[in-house]
Amino acid sequence: MHHPTSLPKIAGFASIFIGVVTAAFSFISKSSEAAIYIGAAGVMLCVASVIIARKNIDELQMAIAGLFLSIVATGIGIWQMYNL
Repeated sequence: MHHPTSLPKIAGFASIFIGVVTAAFSFISKSSEAAIYIGAAGVMLCVASVIIARKNIDELQMAIAGLFLSIVATGIGIWQMYNL
């Protein structure tokens, strides 16, 4: 039986993926500007994902988790800029 995947579910998974990649990059990167830019782009994409997934609580939770990770990545980049 064919089970179609909905757009909010894809957006939630994409948000988690973007959040994890941006957080990992900001920890690994020595360039604080790159971590800030990629983290900010991750925040923008995750906000779009939250808007898409706002109808279903399961997908919304994934999108919020990705948004949190992207915000953490941006914060790490800002911390690196001013402290290193």
